[in-house]
Amino acid sequence: IPSMSTNNVESRVIKAPVAKVWSALKKQDFEFWSLVKSVELSSSASEVGSIRTTTFADGTVQKHRLLEFSEVKHAFTYEIIDSEPAVSSLSAQHTFKVIPVTADDTSLVQWSSEFSSEGSLEAVMDAKYKKLDALKELAKALEN
Repeated sequence: IPSMSTNNVESRVIKAPVAKVWSALKKQDFEFWSLVKSVELSSSASEVGSIRTTTFADGTVQKHRLLEFSEVKHAFTYEIIDSEPAVSSLSAQHTFKVIPVTADDTSLVQWSSEFSSEGSLEAVMDAKYKKLDALKELAKALEN
């Protein structure tokens, strides 16, 4: 039986230049997002293989491993390696990308997730709405 994956991509134009948006995202501390209470990094935020422990406002604690980081492409990819309580779809890769909108010096932020075959519709929909809320909060934090 071939394995299947499910994708979810959300995006938003942020009325701020790429350098400002990337500077806020590349730290991976998610200070802008009200659902995140705290973030601890095992090492540099740009070091592939580093572990980020994120504590959410609801008490959920997740460990994320950085898989890819690019200053050139303004992008990073991570995976959830542990979650308490457990999440229904642990096997997923999530990517943030900041793309310049040259016409008006704004930024397109794209947050995509690729879930493995066990990714339930509920997990994908939950990710969709959390991403939309997070991107809205990012815009609010960065737009002057």
